[in-house]
Amino acid sequence: MKIKQFIKGYPFIFALIVVFLAIGVVNLFVDWRIAVIELVAVLIFTLIAAFKANRDFGSVKKAVEALNTSLSSGETGNLSDFPLPIVIFDSTDKILWYNVLFKNYVASGFEPETNSIKEFTDGRGLIDISAHPVFDTTVNGKQYTVYFSHIEYDSSIAYALYFVDDTALKETSAEFEKSKPVVSLIAIDSLEEIYHSYKESECTEIVSKVERMTESWFSELGSLFRKLGNGRFISVGSEENLQKMLARKFDLLEQVRSYSYADKVVGLTLSIGVGRGEKISDAEASAVQALDMALGRGGDQVAVRNTDETYTFFGGVSNGVEKRTRVRSRVMASALTELINSADNVLVMGHKFSDLDALGSAVGILKICQDLGTDARIVISRKTSLATPLIEHLTENNMDGYLIAPEFAEQIINSKTLLIVVDTLRADFVDSYKVYEKAKQVVVIDHHRKTVDYIQNAVLFYHEPRASSACEMVTELMQYTQKAKPTPVVANALLAGIMLDTKNFVLRTSTRTFEAAAYLRTNGADTVTVKQFFNNTLENQKLRGKIVLSAYEHNNCAIAVADIHSKDIRLVSAQAADELLTINNVDASFVLFVTDDDTVNISARSLGNINVQVIMEQFGGGGHQTMAACQVEQSDVDEVRKMLEEKIDEYLNSK
Repeated sequence: MKIKQFIKGYPFIFALIVVFLAIGVVNLFVDWRIAVIELVAVLIFTLIAAFKANRDFGSVKKAVEALNTSLSSGETGNLSDFPLPIVIFDSTDKILWYNVLFKNYVASGFEPETNSIKEFTDGRGLIDISAHPVFDTTVNGKQYTVYFSHIEYDSSIAYALYFVDDTALKETSAEFEKSKPVVSLIAIDSLEEIYHSYKESECTEIVSKVERMTESWFSELGSLFRKLGNGRFISVGSEENLQKMLARKFDLLEQVRSYSYADKVVGLTLSIGVGRGEKISDAEASAVQALDMALGRGGDQVAVRNTDETYTFFGGVSNGVEKRTRVRSRVMASALTELINSADNVLVMGHKFSDLDALGSAVGILKICQDLGTDARIVISRKTSLATPLIEHLTENNMDGYLIAPEFAEQIINSKTLLIVVDTLRADFVDSYKVYEKAKQVVVIDHHRKTVDYIQNAVLFYHEPRASSACEMVTELMQYTQKAKPTPVVANALLAGIMLDTKNFVLRTSTRTFEAAAYLRTNGADTVTVKQFFNNTLENQKLRGKIVLSAYEHNNCAIAVADIHSKDIRLVSAQAADELLTINNVDASFVLFVTDDDTVNISARSLGNINVQVIMEQFGGGGHQTMAACQVEQSDVDEVRKMLEEKIDEYLNSK
């Protein structure tokens, strides 16, 4: 073994030998006997170190020979001449050997500055490399694909890496990815309201300004921009252009939202759907779906549809835009009538832990089916329902027989059964997924903002994110369905759902909401009876107060952890979240509680300044801008609470 190799492989031992040798030489002038002992000790230590180094060098040599045999398949050959850079290292990540190509190309002609393989693998050690035996790394500006293998010799093991320089290929691939087409479809929200609020000449000037603002933003980032029609545009660019838009977080939304005319904020907003694809036709089709998603979530936002069919959202901080028309309600009522008439039987189902809106809207659909002469039943899990007062009201009025358990519903489904899902658009949140899965025809009636995992196989998808509740939507459908008319019991159920979701006509109300309530009152709805559906037991009232007292403030948000035990914990927590909004300077409230299956639940409420739906989506939940919820399985409540605080901060910083 050469001295150079010894110094390189064992620098610390070599330094000790030099130091001890120097001490021994100095001691020759002090006490030659001590010096002789020291020099003999240094000699013995040097021989031992040399023996160990020689043995280790022999092991490396055997490892190289074993690898050489493996690569040459038994034929004669020299590993140093192998056409790829190779490096061998041990279980401590220490480099044992490398060939000339590794030294000249990977190490750029210099000896490795350290003995660790991590210097050439972007910090990866043996554990990480073993988990990912093929990986990419960058060394001295060059990009490599690295392949890992192990070498067995004399009951020992070493490890080898082979470096393939594919810098040019990866740069070409990156350029190709950046050149893939991206299509953006842009729609100006609420143009009709502008034409009602301003003169014709002023409207022309306002819309023209927004168009120029939008065109300038997309053109500045290198995209082609064209007008499709009144308030509709298309932009075509590349992935590289999109990355610039993402970096700016689509600040165009805020520019348009804050645009003022005659010293007054106009209130126009944009909805943008961005689609990616291998071909421009694929990107355009994806952009159509993305725009539909943005509008379905209330508008004033960007929905970017990725190639893996996931979405990235920007914006959504203002109230949803009004896109409802009575014509649409009439068309939906006609289509629903045809489907009901052609079905053998109808099953109506709400969401898990059904509330007054879910059950109330289901009762309304049940009445429509009955008046059209089609047999119908409501699928509901009574044990988990939060609408117990309404269930009792239905029982008192001989309607209990129309409420069936999911297990029985599965038995009566056939190929001509129509399943109508109300108050949810997520397949994983229906009261019984087995019933949904077994049904061949599905109709969805919902008012919640659209989520990525919405039901996509519906034959009729009636979605109105600006409606106050599913009960309001069903009430309108009933008005446009011939022969259908609510009884006082049905009217009570529908009015209860409207009152629940509007917080007694405070949140998300429109003229259509009050018109629906007036129609129900005309048909026998009793406000006193409905009010009794919201009455609490004394015990639940105390528990709600306990939750409210435990709340604390975080960035104008009230957060409370419901450290209580009650079979009504979901109901009590939701009521506590509502009550926390009555506190001064509280824009949103969040109540966390844990159920028996170690799932952390969050009930979120707001007055509109904070979009709690966006925050809950970060936990896999959803809902409305002012009312949302989520469930985090197998989690610790304190950890979820800290995550919630972080998500609130992120949301507020992004506004």
